[in-house]
Amino acid sequence: MSLKKILSLLLLSFVLIGNSTADFNDGLDAYNAGNHKTALQEWLTLADQGDVRAQYNVGWMNAYGIGTLKDYEEAVVWYRKSADQGFVHAQFNLGNMYLRGDGVEKDDTLAFSWFIKAAEQGDAASQYNLGRMYIMGKGVVENMSEAKHWIKKAYENNDKNISILAEEVWNKFKLNSY
Repeated sequence: MSLKKILSLLLLSFVLIGNSTADFNDGLDAYNAGNHKTALQEWLTLADQGDVRAQYNVGWMNAYGIGTLKDYEEAVVWYRKSADQGFVHAQFNLGNMYLRGDGVEKDDTLAFSWFIKAAEQGDAASQYNLGRMYIMGKGVVENMSEAKHWIKKAYENNDKNISILAEEVWNKFKLNSY
């Protein structure tokens, strides 16, 4: 391939990336201005093209009925697309959907599997949820040493609210003894 073709393809890729960011920001601007239906349409176009942030946002808007009617099943579809690409917030939210049975059949094992993906990326809330699930044997075999590991990680994660919850669990279940 000639140098001219390579440079042309590289320039085209930057233009496409720039347009994607601009469209995402157009959606963000519309959302912040209170024009939620426009934001949803902007993000839906990008979500259909595989943009993980847009997929997450479309899922979130469906889950909470913002710019559209509340639709947990549709939220799960979009969260899964984003989560499958490794987007930590989508993984966490999808875990919660399975934990509660919102838009899917309640499934603690699947909830656990999504939380662990997010927890391994450093998500404090997912780390906390894993610790609780290990304590209760929910979606996984009860294991207090694993609970200790994840609750400690959640506590040390610099999320003030999660740290408070993690400390309460640590003390209540005397995890220092495991």
